[in-house]
Amino acid sequence: MSTNPVNIASRIISVAQAEVLPGKETEVVKHLEAIRAAALSEAEPGCYTYRVMRYGTRFLVFEEYENLEALKQHTDGAPFQTFASDISNMLVGGEIKLNFYSAL
Repeated sequence: MSTNPVNIASRIISVAQAEVLPGKETEVVKHLEAIRAAALSEAEPGCYTYRVMRYGTRFLVFEEYENLEALKQHTDGAPFQTFASDISNMLVGGEIKLNFYSAL
């Protein structure tokens, strides 16, 4: 596990976890749905998996990318950038816990 995917040479697995402030769940879901639509479209051919799980105000996103370039293409995309600019005011603690793994 790493908090930085730079040294992962194989497929990259990203696991993001966050707790959102009560009342912000619907807004976060809209952002995540837009990101998922882009991630699973032809616009991001290097994204193999983008799954969102939720329990109450807790969210978990599981993603799989071909390589670092595919992950960068994802994070440079408009839906992700919009989410990134809005999200800090919606989170308990103000941050997302993000870890990266190499696929076997």
